[in-house]
Amino acid sequence: MIILLILLAMLHTGLAAIAGYEEVENNLITKLGLTRRPVVEKNMKIPSATMELYKSMLEENNAMTTHLPLPGLHTTSANTARTYSNKGSPPINAKSKRYRLQFDIDSIPEREQVKAAEVRFTMIYDTILRNEEFIHVIIHDIVQPGAKGISKPILRIIDSKSINMSKVSKSEVISFDVTPAIERLSKNNFKENHGMLVQCVTESGSHTHLLSVFDFVSPEKTLLLIYTDDGTSEKSTLERMMRRSKRSADEPGGPQKKSKKKKICQRYSMYVDFKDVGFSDWIQAPPGYDAFYCHGECTFPLANHINASNHAVMQTLMNSHSPASVPRACCVPTKLSSQTLLYVDDDGKLVVKNYPEMTVDECGCR
Repeated sequence: MIILLILLAMLHTGLAAIAGYEEVENNLITKLGLTRRPVVEKNMKIPSATMELYKSMLEENNAMTTHLPLPGLHTTSANTARTYSNKGSPPINAKSKRYRLQFDIDSIPEREQVKAAEVRFTMIYDTILRNEEFIHVIIHDIVQPGAKGISKPILRIIDSKSINMSKVSKSEVISFDVTPAIERLSKNNFKENHGMLVQCVTESGSHTHLLSVFDFVSPEKTLLLIYTDDGTSEKSTLERMMRRSKRSADEPGGPQKKSKKKKICQRYSMYVDFKDVGFSDWIQAPPGYDAFYCHGECTFPLANHINASNHAVMQTLMNSHSPASVPRACCVPTKLSSQTLLYVDDDGKLVVKNYPEMTVDECGCR
């Protein structure tokens, strides 16, 4: 009977631990703006453009900026980038003069505001076209599709570029700003998404064969990237710069050996391994990060470097006079910074996002 009770107690403890773990995971998923745990396809390929954006955000974070590093695009406060591959079928006729792009956009979270969008095409190194020197590429928003034999489609030019083919390098990526089209579609939750139309014209006026200019065969070579702001971006980049500059370079990497002297409030290393916590299947990068944590005593008198609030100073003073009636101030994070994540959302789309308050920069008594 005793053994049975022990086994039941162990089972109860195990189930409680599992329930607690699920609660933590659900809390994180909610914080990340997801509705459920993402289901990831096996051997998912990450487009090079998405990985480059992720890496550039990591570099910019080290350079004390909170927003997406996209010169030339007015992304302003955008902290999220979603990647969509072209779902349109490549032209059957190799001499096609136009091509319809189709990106499968189900929706964008309501709290997110579109700041910018671009399509990226990968050029094909064609020696014949190099003699054409310049080609003109025009991107149309298909506002309303046409009906064969009845009406023509309603098109709106959203961007165009002249490309000097004599200077194009192998696998060069050309970007087009399609923000107006995405802003229009987002107003109706992408229910009228009829795609975009690409057209190439040479200087002589003849239409250039699209398959000899761009790689429309490989899905990862034709991408749409939508940049949004979820409202969590830090308001002041200057504030963050001041915060980072104050961080001490010689902070301890972990708790010191035990000594009789009480440890004062300070920051310690805490590495979060996404594989260990079971998130590595849907968080593609990084494999983990150092989140740090705060620990230590807030004892009277508080030293200047403890970074204590005025209230904490007074609370510590009162605690020294009456420990039974007033508790000590607590050692807590006083400055936090963001962490860039590359993950799969609940629609199976790759997302690069800069999440605030993921890393402890400074600790103090509060």
